Amino acid sequence: MISTSLYLLPQSEERLGEEAVWTPDRALTFDELEERSRRVANGLRSGGVGPGVAFGVLARNRVEWPELVFGNIRARSRYVPLNWHLTAGEVAELLVDSGARLLIVGGEEESIGREAAAIAEIDRVIVLGDQYETWLAGQSDAPLEDGPMGTPLLYTGGTTGRSKGVTRSDLGVPVSKFGTLAARFGQNLHMPAEGRGMLCTPAYHALGFGIIQGTLGQGHTLTILPRFDPVETVRTIEERSITVTAMVPTQFVRLLKLGDDERLAHDVTSLEWVLHTAAPCPRWAKEAMIDWFGPVIVELYGSSEGTGPVVCTSEEWLARPGTVGKASPVLTLSIVGDDGRDLAPGEIGTVYVKRLDGTPDYHDDPEKTESIQLDDGRFTVGDIGWLDDGGFLYLADRRTDLILRGGVNVYPAEIEAAISEHSSVADVAVFGIPDDELGQSIMAVIEPAAGADRTVLADDVLAFARDRLARFKIPQSIDIVDALPREASGKLKKRLLRDPYWVER
Repeated sequence: MISTSLYLLPQSEERLGEEAVWTPDRALTFDELEERSRRVANGLRSGGVGPGVAFGVLARNRVEWPELVFGNIRARSRYVPLNWHLTAGEVAELLVDSGARLLIVGGEEESIGREAAAIAEIDRVIVLGDQYETWLAGQSDAPLEDGPMGTPLLYTGGTTGRSKGVTRSDLGVPVSKFGTLAARFGQNLHMPAEGRGMLCTPAYHALGFGIIQGTLGQGHTLTILPRFDPVETVRTIEERSITVTAMVPTQFVRLLKLGDDERLAHDVTSLEWVLHTAAPCPRWAKEAMIDWFGPVIVELYGSSEGTGPVVCTSEEWLARPGTVGKASPVLTLSIVGDDGRDLAPGEIGTVYVKRLDGTPDYHDDPEKTESIQLDDGRFTVGDIGWLDDGGFLYLADRRTDLILRGGVNVYPAEIEAAISEHSSVADVAVFGIPDDELGQSIMAVIEPAAGADRTVLADDVLAFARDRLARFKIPQSIDIVDALPREASGKLKKRLLRDPYWVER
């Protein structure tokens, strides 16, 4: 095969010596990023991690993430980004399932990583820092052969059960065509062709991979924040003149609940594009963010399985409040009823997707793969919604979260959106619990905002909800907890709250 170019990123050859990646601790130029990613690729290959072979990455946001992503692309391997909130046993389960032969860990994650590797019988663990730098320095920086690029093996968040590895049908392009893939990613999502990006969501999440490949792949510089802090985020936007970033709705809510002295102390007018995804966004929060940041908010509906991109600009959302957008050219959407028939615009049913490039596969789980598909190749992740006459998609909820109360469908996302607007509520989860008379009753679990009076919070929230929701949507029970089990990616592990109520049913 023809050797791949010295430069994976199309603009690198013209930008040697210019800053590519910045973190508070360290920065890399474009030429350093290219060379280090080639060394990563050769290091993986020399250790037996070649085309189609997996290795794990267990680390917080740090400067090495882009070179690991691009090294994986060059090596044509499969990197498994691991959630560092998991226990050693949970990490080990993913390592075993993926067949990983190597684990790369951050210093803070070394103990859990080594324990997980021992359980998974992986004898090679490389710790980011001095050990990693020594390993990297010993590798060749020569380009490798062309062929299908390395991809992530993404594991679904486990919000409704055990995490499942997903192989996407749209990522297996040649390494030499990576620039084309990155440009298409940006174009489909209306990302500006030039700018200064910021990663403030976890790098291990699918959104982190998208921002790394989309920004750097188009020649943007990329600022990586170690973690999300509302004040630090707006300060960085101003100081680094950030034009492009991505957030999840939970981050929107936390930004909006800053005091005016903190929220408005920094200039955010450099922003040209702010993507949000991963969870439903309350309408009040979307409106407030557009009012604050300007009409630069772009919504992405999708999943690890490839149900997107369904994209919605600020202008489209303001014209059709509540929509998550229209399908991109690579897919079509349809709504299917419980009886299997396609539904007309305005009718609520299960959202199905058909991709031009095929269907996803769950790693080593053909039964699960088959279970989400129809005979004609359409597939679903279980979301419920409807299409309008213009082809714009609206989501009601996930099938697993739907509450059936006295024969009436109740959608928790609508209730959560209303309650989340209360100034004393930091986070909220709504789900159904057993009810002998009506089948299910509505439970709300609330994480109070700092300084909230817990003794009156439940009564205040119920009064607040009655002004905004129909009577049959008002929770019958409210519980108050210190923190909800939400992943750093913004996804709520609602099953951990709901399952104890159903365990004996």
